[in-house]
Amino acid sequence: MDTTVKTVSIHLVAAVVAAIISTAFTLGWFGFKNNVFAFVIGVVILYFIGQYCKKAFGEEISGFSTWLWDGILPFGFFWFILWTILTNYL
Repeated sequence: MDTTVKTVSIHLVAAVVAAIISTAFTLGWFGFKNNVFAFVIGVVILYFIGQYCKKAFGEEISGFSTWLWDGILPFGFFWFILWTILTNYL
């Protein structure tokens, strides 16, 4: 499988997890509501998933452009869209 497909797939799975956790903080499932903390949780998950992909595919991924298009944007779009959908319908 191509490195791009692997990187995007890992980031999309992490985006689903981040969206569920962000929704939990937005709706107050943990006893308090905090949208800013929900956003920070997603950014922290993105950072650690990026570090994992860097460690796993370090030689094959080079440059900021690759990280932007293969990791940050797919994660961000999927996370925000799913977070919004889950927040509105749960």
